[in-house]
Amino acid sequence: MPGVRGVPRSDEVIRRFFAGERRGVTGRRLERLEHAERDLLACLDEHASLVLTEQELALLALERQFDAEHAAARVAQADAVLLLLPLFLEESQWQGLEYEDRVLRIRLAEPLAYGIARLPELRGPEAGAAVWTVEATVEHAVWMLRQEREAMRRH
Repeated sequence: MPGVRGVPRSDEVIRRFFAGERRGVTGRRLERLEHAERDLLACLDEHASLVLTEQELALLALERQFDAEHAAARVAQADAVLLLLPLFLEESQWQGLEYEDRVLRIRLAEPLAYGIARLPELRGPEAGAAVWTVEATVEHAVWMLRQEREAMRRH
């Protein structure tokens, strides 16, 4: 339909979100934000087959021929980020190198998920269910951090 905008791509949503988070930030926190953004884009690249349709996977193959870095984020719609945020929080390779990296990523997950779910093009029960999954994953990640800290205190 003329005049109707499609769902934003994942790279647009991720870059806009992190640009807002970086505003006015310096030093180590800025580095952590930049690493988190790169890791989220890499997570999307690695797990694209879980969230892309067959047509999008075909487009991804072409996109990778032109520029492989973060190609999945340029192809995937914003809702793909909602679906992959739980993996981003749970899989160890995306958690960062330090405790503070993990804490930052956990704190960013819900605001990013809410921002995506509020996109007018995504309103619906599927987006709500995906946000609920992100919320549950955040709660679990916080619980795991507390357990790890408690275990470290005991030793």
